[in-house]
Amino acid sequence: MNVLVINDNLRVGGGTGRVASNLANSLRRIKDFRVFLLVFFKSTKEYNVKVKRLLFNEETPKKANSSLKSIILTILRTYKLKRIVDKYNINTIITVSISGSVPALLVKLMNKKKLKVIISLHCRVDLFFERKINQLAVKYLYPHADKIITISKIGEEELKKVYKLKRVGTIYNFEDMNKNLILANQRIPKEHTKIFKGGFKFINIGRLTDSKGQWFLIRAFKKVVNKHPDAKLIILGEGELRNNLQILINELKLNNNIFLLGVQKNPFKFLKHSDCFVFSSLWEGLPMTLIEALSMSIPIISTDCKTGPREIICPELRVNEKIKYPYFGKFGMLTKPFPNQRIFKTLNEKKLIEEEEMLAKLMIKIIEDKSLITKYSNGLERAKDFDTKNIIKEWEKIILTS
Repeated sequence: MNVLVINDNLRVGGGTGRVASNLANSLRRIKDFRVFLLVFFKSTKEYNVKVKRLLFNEETPKKANSSLKSIILTILRTYKLKRIVDKYNINTIITVSISGSVPALLVKLMNKKKLKVIISLHCRVDLFFERKINQLAVKYLYPHADKIITISKIGEEELKKVYKLKRVGTIYNFEDMNKNLILANQRIPKEHTKIFKGGFKFINIGRLTDSKGQWFLIRAFKKVVNKHPDAKLIILGEGELRNNLQILINELKLNNNIFLLGVQKNPFKFLKHSDCFVFSSLWEGLPMTLIEALSMSIPIISTDCKTGPREIICPELRVNEKIKYPYFGKFGMLTKPFPNQRIFKTLNEKKLIEEEEMLAKLMIKIIEDKSLITKYSNGLERAKDFDTKNIIKEWEKIILTS
């Protein structure tokens, strides 16, 4: 069985890059599976892969392509992919990136022999289908997929009910829990050790971009520091909003409390030495950082954004169940979702909105209420549900039976 996994890139800090490398590396351990990984373009820092890596060597996109350029690029990718399928006698394609799904399905239609294509969607389904070109893809091409895999139950429901797609299922992303625990024992770099001495330490991990909503977190944290001056917030990640966030930190006079440490290849050593993981995203697919935090058994405060958080830390809830915020779940705390708007203003310029107030109060509460820390130090119990050994069995079954 020759399996080809496709993703745009393997960039460290990128969610799908990590998923693609983990999936390829794990599938290679299955008997009689020969696995390849195709990426469209290189990145400066990349996740390690232990399978044969194929590269289209495209230029890294600076911005979204126009519809015409997207069509031309898709056609070029399709013919390149066709050659790879023929050369390596590929039996099954698994697309991790959205942009790989259309070329894969076109190759399936072009191929005379049986070629299985499994589409894996790692984003919010409703956001994906906002673009006209994606709507056309789901109408005319996605029905030809052997299986469509979402990473959340709510995404699966939408594909079935709203888009009338069949052969849809959910497989959660996975982590190697033993590896995480080993990585957590590595030392924090000397230049950052001072940050982790003294004070209650919150940590956030994610790209510095609109979807992650870190400006809300920073503004809310000002209220936390007003009551607990030695509290600290560590943010791991890079992105286009770094300068905006740093300016906001400066204006709020939080330079001694908030630290932007950039992308870290090993986030577990930072998580291990933190007291609480705080998650501020406006939307997600299935946030792996929540699973990473669970594996370190540190308390979690998370926005209840549309997909992901409640399925991970509050499995006792139905995906669309109405709740009262804040919600103290089995493995973490849910706070009211943030609105989709930027607020890069000090608290004097604009007072905290309701959602920021709630987050600030929860952060203060966990500093002051030690029983909460005890209650939510059980994350590894839940994290094991997302362990590689459990999830990869589901992938093996899908590949062999679809």
